Amino acid sequence: MHRFSGRIPMLLRRQPSTPRPAVPIALPLHIPIDEEKTPGYKRENFLHPNPGDLLDGRYSLKAKIGWGSSSTVWLAEKGRGWFGRQKYFAIKIGTNGYSEGEAMKELAMSKHLASGDNEHRGHSLLVTALDHFTVESRNGPHICLVFEPMRDPLWLYRRRLAAGKITATILPLIKVYIRAMLYALDYLHSDRHVIHTGNSPFLTSSVALHTSSDLDGTDLKLDNILMSFEHTSVIDCFVQCQLANPMPRKVIGDDIVYLCHNDFGDFQQEHLKYMVPKIADFGLAQRGDGAEPLLHPIQPNHCHAPEVMLGTGWSYSADIWNFGIMLWDLLAGRELFLGRQTDKQDYSAAQHLAEMVALLGPVPEALLQRQRDMAHWRWAPAALNPKGILCNNAADYFGGPFFDNDGKFMHDSLIPFHRQLGKELPDCILLEDADRFLRFIKRMLCWLPEDRATAKALVQDPWHLS
Repeated sequence: MHRFSGRIPMLLRRQPSTPRPAVPIALPLHIPIDEEKTPGYKRENFLHPNPGDLLDGRYSLKAKIGWGSSSTVWLAEKGRGWFGRQKYFAIKIGTNGYSEGEAMKELAMSKHLASGDNEHRGHSLLVTALDHFTVESRNGPHICLVFEPMRDPLWLYRRRLAAGKITATILPLIKVYIRAMLYALDYLHSDRHVIHTGNSPFLTSSVALHTSSDLDGTDLKLDNILMSFEHTSVIDCFVQCQLANPMPRKVIGDDIVYLCHNDFGDFQQEHLKYMVPKIADFGLAQRGDGAEPLLHPIQPNHCHAPEVMLGTGWSYSADIWNFGIMLWDLLAGRELFLGRQTDKQDYSAAQHLAEMVALLGPVPEALLQRQRDMAHWRWAPAALNPKGILCNNAADYFGGPFFDNDGKFMHDSLIPFHRQLGKELPDCILLEDADRFLRFIKRMLCWLPEDRATAKALVQDPWHLS
């Protein structure tokens, strides 16, 4: 275990660097930045290292590239690898309030995910912890997890590659990425028996390894699909640029808070073919092979699966629903389900279900009966819903009930009957490909969880080859 005290402690030995770096811009102290903007932020809970500091005697910090409510993420260099190649890593530095139990749970999940069948195509498509160590500061211990550095989340990749819009021209490349993500999901589900969509409102939030903030938890979404670097030289250039353009900072007593730098610049087109998508953020992933049903609310609002809102229990198929929503958002550049009538309104589960009725058809009686049969189930501990009310069941949490005793939807006036999936196709889907695409999407967006295709089956869908 290592000690951390003062602005430049002994344990973080500064490494020689040339040329002399520029002076960082001093930021106004009264304007919050990055992790300072998270609810309940306490400066003393965070470790405040500096570029050039050496963590664990091995990892030389280069730049802060991510942050969240319980950690910051720094790009680091670990000596030199074989044939003089530099080795870069992303180090997630937990707050001293991020308990050892929580960190060890995340590390244990990483080890579990990495220990499966390495012949499976999805094995290498997950971002898992490679190493860990603890740093002691004057305010307590900070557990550090070491990961492969990743370039951009998928939504930012889309923006860089196609000005924020997927076109028919680049759709074949995106299809390759979609199959890769399905291989990763199949490995996660069938080999490791893990559900990515395990976020709970009564668990701590985490930070992604790539970008500014991720306070919606660790659900399967565009933020948590990360693209690998096309070439190591991209990181080399980024590190060199830090000398001339260092991170702006705030000096508060003995602590320095840096403004995140995570823009790795334009793609190197000649190396673009080496980029692959990987699924990240397993801090709150859930084992799916337990005996008890999983009931607690999960997923970002617009991604809630029917079984989540109705409290009938969720499993691996919730990831498939999420993947279908995420895929539509990726290709269309807009959310399929809004859960509100206008941007100025708050999320409404009733409105969300009404949109599902319009786009997917009536709710099957089997699902309604399942809801009635499980109405007495409760989760523990209770969770605060968006209105700040402690709830232990889905009806209270989401503002139900939504169906009367005869199974009739109680909010017919909210159903947007004019909406149809076939009329809202992403622009990148050509007319001759529309039917195949809709069949593919409908294999994921099903009312009944058991009707959804598995990731393994979806990999072989004809749409990929069209």
